[in-house]
Amino acid sequence: MNKPLSAWEMTKEKSRYHFDNNKIDPAFDSVTNLGNFVPCWQEEIQDIITQSRDATWRTRGKDFTKGRPASELDAEDYDMDQAGYGKDYVLSKLSYELTPRLERISNLFGLDDNIPRLHVQMPGQVWNLHIDKLEKWCPEDPSRITRIFIALTDWQQGQFWNYGNYNYSGWSAGDVTTFDWINVPHATANASFEPRITMQITGLITDQTREFLRVLRSKSPYQLSGT
Repeated sequence: MNKPLSAWEMTKEKSRYHFDNNKIDPAFDSVTNLGNFVPCWQEEIQDIITQSRDATWRTRGKDFTKGRPASELDAEDYDMDQAGYGKDYVLSKLSYELTPRLERISNLFGLDDNIPRLHVQMPGQVWNLHIDKLEKWCPEDPSRITRIFIALTDWQQGQFWNYGNYNYSGWSAGDVTTFDWINVPHATANASFEPRITMQITGLITDQTREFLRVLRSKSPYQLSGT
């Protein structure tokens, strides 16, 4: 009998990461800071939490399994079962409905074919170690694909992101980051008493993206007009 496919093992094969627990390579074991916004969404936080829904690996997408081959979903389920989480483990709560302010912020980055979503990781939830599979956005040139994170809440003790051997903590609401999605294994967990909320934007880099990132770096903290 053939061994079931493992999403973890398949993505490791395409990665250039060193997978050495005793090594720190700044090219991989790091997060890239892009600047920050002046927070203007504090009054919207409770609504964001309320409208978010539980998400597993299989139900994390905007249209659930649309566009994902069954073999990919089965491989992810296999890893979750093998590790003891179970395939129905809730990783986080997600929402694809942006508030008007957050939609304006998302649009500033000018990403083509973009999908923004809100991550509401509740206390006790873990998004297990994995490597992203974003090549479908642009198979002919994956270097055009980016994934940008905007912290919507301040860091609390017990919350962390893990990028390779680097543990990222201490962020402030408004901080904007990215990382080497195609190579770096990463995970996030919330062992605090407060929700950890982030806006994630995935899409294709354009000239507008490059120009706004230049402005964001030079004008941080960036004030959204009209707020």
